[in-house]
Amino acid sequence: MAIINSRTREKGKIIIDYDKCTSCGLCVAVCSDKSLEITDGRLHESANAVFGCFACGHCMAVCPYDAIKIEGREMSGKDLFTLPPSDRYASYDSLYALLSSRRSIRHFKDKNVEQEKIDKILEAASTAPMGIPPSDVQVVVLKGKETIRAFSEDFVGVLKKNKFIYSLLGSKIMKPFIGKEISELFNSFLNGLISSYISNMDQGENAVLYDTPLAISFQTTMYADPADAYIVATYAMIAAESLGLGSCMIGGVHPFIKKGAKKFKKKYGILERYSGGIIVIFGYPKYKYRRGVRRTFKDVKNLE
Repeated sequence: MAIINSRTREKGKIIIDYDKCTSCGLCVAVCSDKSLEITDGRLHESANAVFGCFACGHCMAVCPYDAIKIEGREMSGKDLFTLPPSDRYASYDSLYALLSSRRSIRHFKDKNVEQEKIDKILEAASTAPMGIPPSDVQVVVLKGKETIRAFSEDFVGVLKKNKFIYSLLGSKIMKPFIGKEISELFNSFLNGLISSYISNMDQGENAVLYDTPLAISFQTTMYADPADAYIVATYAMIAAESLGLGSCMIGGVHPFIKKGAKKFKKKYGILERYSGGIIVIFGYPKYKYRRGVRRTFKDVKNLE
């Protein structure tokens, strides 16, 4: 048995080097699938695995003797690397300084983002945790103002084509079917957002992606947890902040193209069907912010 997604339908192959293995049991302890066990003092693959190896890599990463490898599910022993020394880790204070200094930036300098920085953003984002490996997040990179303007204009075209449907969703007759909260959200925000997108574009102003120099769309296949796309996008934003770039999540595109919009999605390499999607815009901030704004949760409950 194996957990399938769009990239693989097989379980990982566990390879044990018995010349190195001491049966210390660390790999057994960290395997949440119970794919490994020790019997009669010898490590071997278990017949009682929950799903079969899904290639999380924990066993390879914890083994002090480099005695175990996983092959398959987009993983191999070549993917292992030595962790950086602890003195290179960010302290809580330095991490919090970075996070609390970040703001959602929508105004950028007329300057392209270098490919080296794009590569670093994606490299950092690829380290994000996911529901089940391998990652089933698809990435579409839109570079340059012309490409991003074309994407935005085509998206507004989709909105115009479906404007009647969106107005219907915000109507009173749909409230019993879509629920109070969705109805209120449409009336208080989404209807206004759609009107803003259309009216601004008609006047030559891009209120969708703001003619930023770089936008990256993250979407997950139907096999994946939709949260995976949002977590990866968050990692990308943090990486961008560390590189001196501003960023902003744009959540007002994917909800309107999730169903339909086949021509639009095909043109821009977006999955025809996906479970979750988000766009992040990036660039060099045009304005410098001098103060932060404290944020709070709705509530925090401590249970003991």
